[in-house]
Amino acid sequence: MIFQNRLFKINIFILLTSFSAFSQNNYQVQYKMTTLFDGIKNYDANLTFSEQNSCFEYKLSIKDTATAETQDENGHKIINFPNKNKQSIFINFKDKKITELKKLKSVYLVEDTLSIPKWNITNEIKNINNLQCQKATTFYKGRTYEVWYAIEYPSIFGPWKLNGLPGLIILAQDEKREVFFEAIEIQKIDRNTCQLDNSIKHISKNDFDKLIKNWQKDYEERLKSMGDRNLKLDVKFGKAVDIEILD
Repeated sequence: MIFQNRLFKINIFILLTSFSAFSQNNYQVQYKMTTLFDGIKNYDANLTFSEQNSCFEYKLSIKDTATAETQDENGHKIINFPNKNKQSIFINFKDKKITELKKLKSVYLVEDTLSIPKWNITNEIKNINNLQCQKATTFYKGRTYEVWYAIEYPSIFGPWKLNGLPGLIILAQDEKREVFFEAIEIQKIDRNTCQLDNSIKHISKNDFDKLIKNWQKDYEERLKSMGDRNLKLDVKFGKAVDIEILD
């Protein structure tokens, strides 16, 4: 038993030493990113990270930015306006803070407390892109995810908001196959992770949600006022479908 305890301490020391050596460098990971909940959408996506900070940036591929019109089961017209802006998610793991770049008339840096997925780490191992990866699962932000992470890269960060594992996430997808990430290139970089632009107004998530509701209300009233008085116009904003599913 004494030998086993010493061996456990040695293994922990090796892991911490490995993480410390790895975290002295900054890395960039290019991800293949695809969503399927509103038609096939492909994104240009990159993760940059250091030991305690990360930035995940993604933007729709040009070919997938067209506005689409569909109808629901009642024949009502639905217009989907794809977000053509680059979206950025900044994470400060030490301060447990997440900041997202969002646009609503003006551009805001929306701040919130960082929530870490509760991971179920399994014993399943498989090789992905010449990396030995271990499987983990979680239910997070309305979706159940299956991910594979590489201990060879002992980073707590991953694509989008999937963080907190003992290795870099190489592959991730939800159980409906509507959200998909795959690391296709990993490289060491000399520059820092993408930085927050402090000239942009900072706002809490609660305050930003209030801005959205007020904007929707004003927009509905403006559309109704433009219609024919003899024509009843019912304007409603449907529930947005996104990577994050809200209750």
